[in-house]
Amino acid sequence: AGRVVTYTISTKGATSSDLGQFSAQVNETLNDSRGWAQMGVSFQEVAAGGSFNLVLSEAALLPTFSSGCSAEWSCRVGVSVIINDLRWSGASDAWRASGGSIRDYRHMVINHEVGHWLGHGHLNCPGAGQLAPVMQQQSIDLQGCQFNPWPLASELWSSQLGIQ
Repeated sequence: AGRVVTYTISTKGATSSDLGQFSAQVNETLNDSRGWAQMGVSFQEVAAGGSFNLVLSEAALLPTFSSGCSAEWSCRVGVSVIINDLRWSGASDAWRASGGSIRDYRHMVINHEVGHWLGHGHLNCPGAGQLAPVMQQQSIDLQGCQFNPWPLASELWSSQLGIQ
């Protein structure tokens, strides 16, 4: 890929997930050929000064980032992409009920929350039985769609990076 986007990784509060495993899976997800890398970018973790900060947070501390964040879900605030450690560990009821794996949930939540940083808002299921857009709130409700951890072709743009 031609363009490199940098990010940092940190934790907030008491997290139970292994940070090394989290870092490895984030890197794998962000640079997977099925993901945002299709836009011609690669992602690289740096010790400091990244374009965005990926934070693995204790669930109860998510609301400390913004009143728009809840202890139940992951969220994005400015340059902070906050992953709920409880969800990272066990996904959500809707995801598990759909038969989705924890690995795919992790791909989806990273792609979804980084998608917000890239400039995307939420989307709805385009029709029963179709793949859910990665920017659909799949953790909450699949709305009749099939779970999908990767951005659809129609989602491969970024106002943040000036990619149309």
